[in-house]
Amino acid sequence: MLFFSPYVSNPFLTLRANYSVMKFFYRTLSALMFLSLGNPFCGFSQKLWSLQECVDYAVQHNLSVKQQFISTQSQENNVGQSFYSLFPTLNASASGSYNWGRSVDPFSYTFTNSEIKSVNPSLSSSLTLFNGFQLQNTLKQSRLNYLAGQNDLRKIQNDISLSVVSAYLQLLYTKEQFKLTQARVTESQKQRDRTKAMTEAGAMTQGSLLDAESQLANEELNNITAENQNIIARLSIVQLLELDSATNFDIITPEVEIQTSSVLASTAEQVFQLALAHLPEIKSASFKEQSALTSYSIARGSYMPRLTMFGSLSTGYSSTTRNADGDPAFLGYFPTGYVTASGEDVLAPVIKTNYVKTPINTQFNNNITKAVGVSLSIPIFNGLSSRYRVNNAKLNLLSAETSLQQTKNTVFKSVQQAVADANAAQKKYQALTKSVVALNEAFVYAEKRYNAGLTSSLEFLTATNNLTRGKVELLQAKFDLIFKVKVLDFYAGNPLAF
Repeated sequence: MLFFSPYVSNPFLTLRANYSVMKFFYRTLSALMFLSLGNPFCGFSQKLWSLQECVDYAVQHNLSVKQQFISTQSQENNVGQSFYSLFPTLNASASGSYNWGRSVDPFSYTFTNSEIKSVNPSLSSSLTLFNGFQLQNTLKQSRLNYLAGQNDLRKIQNDISLSVVSAYLQLLYTKEQFKLTQARVTESQKQRDRTKAMTEAGAMTQGSLLDAESQLANEELNNITAENQNIIARLSIVQLLELDSATNFDIITPEVEIQTSSVLASTAEQVFQLALAHLPEIKSASFKEQSALTSYSIARGSYMPRLTMFGSLSTGYSSTTRNADGDPAFLGYFPTGYVTASGEDVLAPVIKTNYVKTPINTQFNNNITKAVGVSLSIPIFNGLSSRYRVNNAKLNLLSAETSLQQTKNTVFKSVQQAVADANAAQKKYQALTKSVVALNEAFVYAEKRYNAGLTSSLEFLTATNNLTRGKVELLQAKFDLIFKVKVLDFYAGNPLAF
């Protein structure tokens, strides 16, 4: 804002003084931004980024995308876990013990006071034959959750892509605006020089020269403002890309022209039907609804009996187990300590057998135990846990259905707004195009009259400012229309590209 001091006789001197202060402020701000970001207008060793490169880089390095990608990988692992839960389980186990004192031999089942070392390896397996289809539904649900996660990832990527396109177009707009203000400064300098020459020749008054100087100062200020807006727009896209450094960053300036898009002739309902077919947020909400329905089926499966088949194979080794070593040896008949009725000793044969430890492999073969069976579990009462689990699953299903409808409603409202915005932007651009043509003719006419000394400097400056303002508004309307059309193309499933 410019201020005129009541204590200065010549208001133009105050204008120049205020302008010098503001010019110093803007130049200082620009210098600080240049030091922190690097000069955006220096072409030496600059990396020029295309729109596609910006979008790809932002999608690849955005932290929200990385976080959702990790979540999606976790959901993919859940699919594998649910799939392999349908297969039988197979587990191996082994136990060893050391007993002393009076104990029972685990294989001969006899009491002994010897030290016993035993080893018991085993294999066990089980297979769920039926449990209310809970395993199958769990696999189905995990797949649905994975698909929903993939579409959530696409949704984040789309949001970032739209943000990058908006920032890219904003930077293009500020670059074009900066070029426009630079051209206006050059024209104002030429006009000031012409006015100065005519004033010195006596063809114009000193007031006309002061007006020309004021106009030049105003155009220089507008140029500095446009330069700073360009730096800020550049900073915005650099931050959006999450670059470590903004040094030597600049974008390619493509030929961005207004193109007639068939989607502009479509109604909101037609665009919405196209959006339903491809928008990831719609697909994600639909998969989540199906997942909630499957979760309801899983909960109802807890009412059903559970049928399981199992089997086991085990063996063992004991250090007290002995085997006969060779044939028994007959040592003869020896008295038993008993006598007959006639007084003769009762004799009994004595046979001696040598025993040795049974080898471990022999014991493993001899002690093999096999088992196979079927187990049936029928739920009768479990603290009503199944009932409340089913009720919660039903509520989650209602919530998912509501979320799906809410997502559709949100998208439809966004499409309605996008169609209205695009049509309004198109009408505004067309109106401003006609306005700039008329303003340019008025400027040319005013310039000729001013150079011929037939009109005042105030009228000429008014025509000049009107044309400048009209060009800036047309430039802004152009990029605004381009972005609004791109948003419609996005909803219609068209690629985001120039």
